[in-house]
Amino acid sequence: MTQGAGWDGILEPGETILWQGQPQPGIIWRDALSPLGLFGVVFTGFSLFWITAAASMLAEGPGFPFTLFPLFGLPFLLVGLFMMGGHVVLDAYVRATTWYTLTDRTAYVARVILGKRTLESYPIAAMDRLELTDGMPGDVIFGVARHAHPERVARQGRARNKLVTGTVTQTGFRKITEARKVWRMIRDRQAAMERLERDETP
Repeated sequence: MTQGAGWDGILEPGETILWQGQPQPGIIWRDALSPLGLFGVVFTGFSLFWITAAASMLAEGPGFPFTLFPLFGLPFLLVGLFMMGGHVVLDAYVRATTWYTLTDRTAYVARVILGKRTLESYPIAAMDRLELTDGMPGDVIFGVARHAHPERVARQGRARNKLVTGTVTQTGFRKITEARKVWRMIRDRQAAMERLERDETP
């Protein structure tokens, strides 16, 4: 995407694009070697054992509909397969439909997932953190997103929903080949904004 193709009405007047890119494409299988992946192996193995054992016990049983009982293990099997390796396939799909844009004022993350277009913006002046994970590819992290989840709590004899702090997700430009260059661009812009603010302070 360029400033004249799809960005009309989104960028502020005078806002200049400094860099554009996409995350590294393809499935990164080494990401499956994580605590989640290892737990997925155990979870999948237990699900297969449960399905096989249930099917063996009912092989000469009362017949339909009891023969469908082993199928109740399929959701657990699917969850285990997702934890074991499915999440890296999903991550590859999300990266393939993600575009990054850095301007002299804002970092943009655009996605098109299942036909739904989303655009997130992160003003450089509001970034309270900036971290570089160097490598090929690397990450440039400039914020966190906190997700609150409802939780059922008992209060005065009644159960009510209450929002509690849940997961924390880092936001930024992930799996990019020019991570160090982009990190330096953002740092330079932050320094320039700080100098301008000092000069304008009486």
